[in-house]
Amino acid sequence: MRKLIFTTLTIIFSVIILSCSNNDDDNNNQSFPFEGKWSGSYSGTKDHGTFKINVSSTGKVTGTTTSAVFNEDFDVNGNVSESGNFSAIAGSASSGATFTGQMSGNNGNGTWINTSASMSGTWTGGKN
Repeated sequence: MRKLIFTTLTIIFSVIILSCSNNDDDNNNQSFPFEGKWSGSYSGTKDHGTFKINVSSTGKVTGTTTSAVFNEDFDVNGNVSESGNFSAIAGSASSGATFTGQMSGNNGNGTWINTSASMSGTWTGGKN
């Protein structure tokens, strides 16, 4: 009888131990693909300059653009999705420029528009 109980307990513990795995499927060890510091330039009608942004581990975008024409810095706030869709505003929502585009790997590009000032153009940048 002891042998039967011992064998049964051994089988149960073996199944429990083997069913547990170190392979977690929650991907907590993977960082956001676009996380980090980025910089680049923008150009177009009536304005051109540079930008420096930081993308957080959640896709939040913060940073500054520096206008060469107006010799002024503008705050940048926005988001980038896991698939690389980029959207940010430089300056204020009512009179600033909206930057949209696509990030892929260590590069990004797109367009910008400031409808209140009739300005638009393109931007390109890379991860530092």
